[in-house]
Amino acid sequence: MAKEEKSVEVPFPLKEKEHSAWKQFKVMLAIAGLKIKLWEDTTFVLMDVPLHPDKTKKILPLLMCLDKPYRATLFIVRYARTAFTEAYNEAALLVHVRTPLGKGVYCPWMIVNDDTAMIYGRELLGYPKKMAEIPFADDGKKIKTGLTRRGIEVISIEAERLQKELNPEPVLEKKTFNFGGMGQAFMCHPIWMFKPRERIHESYSAKAVMNINHSDYDPIKDLIAEYKNPLDARIVKTDIFGAKMMLPVGITGLRVFADTFNLRFR
Repeated sequence: MAKEEKSVEVPFPLKEKEHSAWKQFKVMLAIAGLKIKLWEDTTFVLMDVPLHPDKTKKILPLLMCLDKPYRATLFIVRYARTAFTEAYNEAALLVHVRTPLGKGVYCPWMIVNDDTAMIYGRELLGYPKKMAEIPFADDGKKIKTGLTRRGIEVISIEAERLQKELNPEPVLEKKTFNFGGMGQAFMCHPIWMFKPRERIHESYSAKAVMNINHSDYDPIKDLIAEYKNPLDARIVKTDIFGAKMMLPVGITGLRVFADTFNLRFR
């Protein structure tokens, strides 16, 4: 199991009378490295999917390469309690990459169903968040979830818990490379490197049936290579804290802006 971390507790939900500027300040403290819980009692459904290397390479910033085997982690998560908004759901694609600063993940696409979470994620951490409908039903054995945006069901997933994992792999506690966020200038963005802190409470291996449909507004199907159902998956409950580091490590320009426009902005 993941190593226990001492944390500065934040009351959930935050008191209504608490000033919004103070809420934002606490989020900034967490991002700066303090062990403040930003998300508590989360439930992830996640699986690795194969990628088309030629198509995926086009959306990567300079000096970033696909790690082998070519894959991304696709997840949908329920955040039951947060430090900055109400409960919400989220979906994302995390591409496994190699960089001069080591291996990690790069997020070209992320969807939420809460506008506050969208604003914080885009403005502070460079996650390319957009809004959609994300139902999430968990009966303790199976999870049924998905994502519908602009009238198209982009993803549908049914996952069933199998065996409890004794030594689970990290979920988000990996080097993460995003561009945008603080210091962005529309078509010229800094690339940030950070590593979230997490505490895994329980993790199960799972089997999942996933369907992905094409959407011009969310073209993740174009990046994902052929796969067979059922997929090996995981269902994990965690708490997530601030980042272990937050460093500017590069810059992007017009090419990356153009190549990722549909994923990030439509």
